[in-house]
Amino acid sequence: MCSGESRIKVKTDMKNLRMKCPYCGYWNRFPVDKIFIEQPSQETKVKVLIPVYKPLETSKCKKCGKIIAEPKELIRITKSCIRDHNMDRRK
Repeated sequence: MCSGESRIKVKTDMKNLRMKCPYCGYWNRFPVDKIFIEQPSQETKVKVLIPVYKPLETSKCKKCGKIIAEPKELIRITKSCIRDHNMDRRK
């Protein structure tokens, strides 16, 4: 992540993440570990935990065959992606 002070706080069990291929738009599923990374905050009593997903294997899109997830990269789901997806649905 951005800051050297962030660290892995909690690891959870394996899940299957459903993610849209950025190249062709096909929805793929692949196994991931959900990890919470602790970010530093300005207030001492508040802990900021950011959920990210770590792919367990290199995953290719089932439709176009391009690589969409690798174990060395963490995947972070943001609200802007969800908001953009909902805006497309309204049109």
